[in-house]
Order: sequence, then C-alpha cells, then structure tokens
Amino acid sequence: MKRLVFIGILFLGLAEFGYGAWIPAKAWLSQVLLTHAWQETLENGQSNKPWPWADTWPVLRFTHEPSSTNLLVLQGDSGQALAFGPGLTSQSPMPGSTGNTIISAHRDTHFGFLQQAKAGDMIELQDRQGNHYQYQLIAMDIVDSKTTQLQIDTPDDRVTLVTCYPFNQITTGGSLRYVVTGEKVSERITNKT
Repeated sequence: MKRLVFIGILFLGLAEFGYGAWIPAKAWLSQVLLTHAWQETLENGQSNKPWPWADTWPVLRFTHEPSSTNLLVLQGDSGQALAFGPGLTSQSPMPGSTGNTIISAHRDTHFGFLQQAKAGDMIELQDRQGNHYQYQLIAMDIVDSKTTQLQIDTPDDRVTLVTCYPFNQITTGGSLRYVVTGEKVSERITNKT
C-alpha cells in the first residue's frame, strides 16, 4: 500500500513538473514563431500568422532603449492576443498617420518596464513596410477606465501605451490604468521597390 501511495505521489509530482515546464516552453516557442512571422511580414509586406489557428499576427516592432525592451505588437488587444504580446487597439491608426496609436499590454509581463519609464524617454515603432517612427514620452497618468475613454482621433501623430495599475497588485480586474503618452519626433521612411 505504501508503495502505491509513493508511486501515486511521484506520478502527481512529475505531472505538475511537466505542466510547469510546458508553460515556459510554450511562451518561448510562441515568441520564436512570432519573430518568424514578423520577418516574413517585413519581407512581403503582408500579415503573416505565427501559427495556422492564430487569431492575431505581428503588426509593429516596439523598442524602448533605456530598458532594452524589444517587443512585437500584435493585431488586436483581446485577452488571447495579450497573452503573447502587446496588442494594437483595433480602431487605432498605424504610426505615421494622424491619430492616436493605442497599444495595451499586461503590467506584469510585456509592459512591466513602464514602472521605470520616464518623460523624455524615446520609443521606436517599426511598421511592416520597415518604416521607423520615434516618439518621445511626454506624460504618465493614472486614470480610471470606468470614467475615462482614450481618444483615438487626435490632430497629431501620437502613441499611447496602456496597462493595468498598480503594477505590483496581486489581484486582477481593477479599473485603474497607467497611461503613457508619446509624441512623434521623427520618422525614417524606407522606400521598398
């Protein structure tokens, strides 16, 4: 009987270990597949899904030099998309257009670096044509999502980064958001033939 209990506990322990190892392996593999899809996008200018059943695809590359953050931004900001990376709000214009490019991500993963970001920092967005847009961070605000709506139609080309707040809160589902705004300071257009 002791032997059966020992084998049962050993089996359960191995199953838990396997599940725990699967999550980081899945996260690593998804980033490899997203990077491959982005490279294909840069080559052909088309949307490329990272895996056949994906409901999202990379649309921008995001860089924040001070924190060495380099992320692929995915189309849409559903919970499924945000599990793999920051998401571009569906109604948002692309960089280089008039309007507010709104990008959301989780505070404890992809946008955790925003805790240390400060006004004056530069971020860069690269689109699928290879064009680069630099934005300078100008404001960090805490807003209540129940009473504040982000404006998409702005008269300038800006970017807004959104994540939940506070950063170190254990529970989820609060209405506070940390909103970082950047204004475009330069662009480098690639002429593809």
